Amino acid sequence: MTVSDYLPYNTSESLTFKIALFLISVITGYHVILAMWNISPLHPLSRIPGPKLAAASYLPEFYYDTIRFCRYTGQIRKMHDKYGPIVRINPNEVHCSDSFFAAEIYGVGARKRNKPQHQVSGSMMEHSIFATIDHDLHRLRRRPLAKFFSQAQIAKVEPLIQSLVQRLCDKLLKESECPSPLDITAAYSCFTSDVVADYCFGEPFGFVAQEGWQPNFRPSLFALLHTVHIFRFFPALKYIALAASRLSSYVSSDMELLIKQLRIDIPNTIKNIQTSRNTGNLPGRANLFGSLLDSKLPDYEKSLVRLTDEAAAFLGGGTETVSWTVSVITYHLLSKPDILEQLTEELITTIYIAEDLPRWTELQKLPFLSAVIQEGLRLSYGISARTSRVLAEEDLRYQGSWTPSHGTRNPVYFDVLIPRGYAIGMSSAISHHDERIWPESHSFLPQRWLTKNLERKKDLESHILSFSKGSRACIGRNLATCELYLLVTALTLRVFPRMHLFETKEQDIEYDHDMIIPLTHSDSKGVRVLID
Repeated sequence: MTVSDYLPYNTSESLTFKIALFLISVITGYHVILAMWNISPLHPLSRIPGPKLAAASYLPEFYYDTIRFCRYTGQIRKMHDKYGPIVRINPNEVHCSDSFFAAEIYGVGARKRNKPQHQVSGSMMEHSIFATIDHDLHRLRRRPLAKFFSQAQIAKVEPLIQSLVQRLCDKLLKESECPSPLDITAAYSCFTSDVVADYCFGEPFGFVAQEGWQPNFRPSLFALLHTVHIFRFFPALKYIALAASRLSSYVSSDMELLIKQLRIDIPNTIKNIQTSRNTGNLPGRANLFGSLLDSKLPDYEKSLVRLTDEAAAFLGGGTETVSWTVSVITYHLLSKPDILEQLTEELITTIYIAEDLPRWTELQKLPFLSAVIQEGLRLSYGISARTSRVLAEEDLRYQGSWTPSHGTRNPVYFDVLIPRGYAIGMSSAISHHDERIWPESHSFLPQRWLTKNLERKKDLESHILSFSKGSRACIGRNLATCELYLLVTALTLRVFPRMHLFETKEQDIEYDHDMIIPLTHSDSKGVRVLID
């Protein structure tokens, strides 16, 4: 029996209503006071320009990323147009569009940079290095992985990558036997998934070897990415989603497949690797997770849960970014015959047998090929959403000038302090269109990367954020670069002469919004091609 049992019904109902009203009032009052603090002159970020509502609360970010679906980056771009190169985008985070400040933001060496809790809350792979908040823990987890992604290590598996490249080209050329429009990104995704799986587990998924281009890893990846923003604001939902294996009739087939991969397929693969090592039945060559299990990491860092998160993060990160970059390059080369011709001429003077390519480190010496790939990276963005860092042990001072594109157009000078403990970040989808660095930034112009003597402009490369920067830069950069050089070279020599765009316009590869990775407009059917 409770007190309410002894009260008249109307009194009990009234009391419940009053308690609920009181709790709502307390919560509302707390958020009002917090918002007032956030916009007060006493707040450490009060001198950073930006819209008051964004400084007061996370409501604008919530609205544009969850209600409007993944469109807050576009709003941040508008903030920069109005307020300048450094703006406050939520109560505890600053965004910078000045590429010259990137080295300070991301830091190297002993300059500690944590990840914001707000940024990683949406990740379903919370134990991976990509979602690791603390600088020192990230460094501990990254160290054994970094050795496996060195150029020397990739050179050992390059023959396997070369073989997959040629098999992909063979399969694409067979499309001519039954010509129909092909979503080329799906084909490239089969290749990148196989490369990453082989590198991680010692064997590919078999997506290139299978008949057709389905299944592949993309549906699971997109099911995962669809959840990022809503989970960022409601983290508890991701644990409910992972429990949905018991609620399969209530989730989409793509989400069900994702949950199966996270809870069954990937853990079983890691268990098999562990069993092989325990029984002495070692594979003929090393793989990433076998090496992790043999590393000096503490045992708790080798738990099945953590390694499953790590594997899922590598598969997701290594699949779509590279395949989209090659798709963007494919569109521009097929729609710009003069650029394709110049690239082909450079390649045929160096490569005599298209089925027997030089090593990727040799291909990197070809200036125009490198320029095409760099321009493809610039316009495909890599991770297009903002990547922020929390200043752990130092304050940063931003000093610069900005000339508004509206009003009086008089230069505005900035001298602001970003205090330690707060986040500051950049977005490649914004900084890659800094017209001071990239004139005609929305145009595909490989020649911008070369001098008149066809020498590479190294200074431009320092402004690219496709692989991020600093101590948390993309750990798989060398592997991705190897894939890009080998695949673009083989496609140019073997496939592009017989490939044509099918009902594909530039808007089909232009950035519209992002789910961490860039997305085009919702009506786009992708980069579609026909092969003669």
